[in-house]
Amino acid sequence: MSTLMKRVFLCIIGLLAGLASWATVELIIIQQAKFPSYLLFSITLGIIVGIFMSGFFGTSEGIFLADGSKIIKGIITGIIVGTIGGTAGFLIGQAILFAAGNNLAHSVSDINKIALPLTRTIGWSILGIFIGITEGIRSFSFRKIKVGFLGGMLGGITGGLAVEYLPRILDNLLVARLVGFLSFGFFIGIFYGIIEKTFSLGILKLLNGKYKGKEFLINQKRIKIGSSSWSDIKLSDYEDIDPIHAEIFVKRKNVNIRNKSKESIIKVNDDITEQKELKFEDVIQIGSAKFIFKYS
Repeated sequence: MSTLMKRVFLCIIGLLAGLASWATVELIIIQQAKFPSYLLFSITLGIIVGIFMSGFFGTSEGIFLADGSKIIKGIITGIIVGTIGGTAGFLIGQAILFAAGNNLAHSVSDINKIALPLTRTIGWSILGIFIGITEGIRSFSFRKIKVGFLGGMLGGITGGLAVEYLPRILDNLLVARLVGFLSFGFFIGIFYGIIEKTFSLGILKLLNGKYKGKEFLINQKRIKIGSSSWSDIKLSDYEDIDPIHAEIFVKRKNVNIRNKSKESIIKVNDDITEQKELKFEDVIQIGSAKFIFKYS
């Protein structure tokens, strides 16, 4: 899968997350009368959306890398992060609404048309941030957290505006909420993909084997390569690969590779090396797998 296809894939994940969130939210809305308070009802909606959105996006890296263990860890991380994000987004949005309400002219029209949708959009942006940082938390990567923060915030604001204003524009509330949630997931996916590509320091492209043509963004300071499930790039379908065979690391914005195996070698341009700074179109061999390094 190329980096372009990964961005398309993230948008699809976002649409699926939006669809699942919408369907569940509609079921909860039907049961609204059974909730003891509107506060509990609203927090429940926020948590449900957070869980579905973060859970879906949490699987993206595992699916992209064809790594089942990362998919499961991503779902678990997504549920936890989404629960926190959904609660935080609602509470912060409500706090800002109360503050804004005191400064606006005391008219129901001002609150419904201006304060309510805008403050809720801030809440959606907070939730978007939590959704975006899910993968960074799972992988313990500050660089991915930074990417997720920016991508999630931008997607959350854009998608949040759609969620809030479409029901005020369209007559059919069911359709309006559907399009709103689809937009929310889509915009988080597209902005995350754009920011991730922008902040990456290069691309490793596989040149042979089962996953020939697959591209991996260098989007964190350390990337472990090997056959283990603990690897960031898992090469279990290639021969002569140690559990943690090599490591890509970033030093002063330069991309380097070093050998992490005590028994096996790595090659750069057919030369055996223990550590080397990578240049454009360097060919790296790790076991039977060959990569080419490109700038993103």
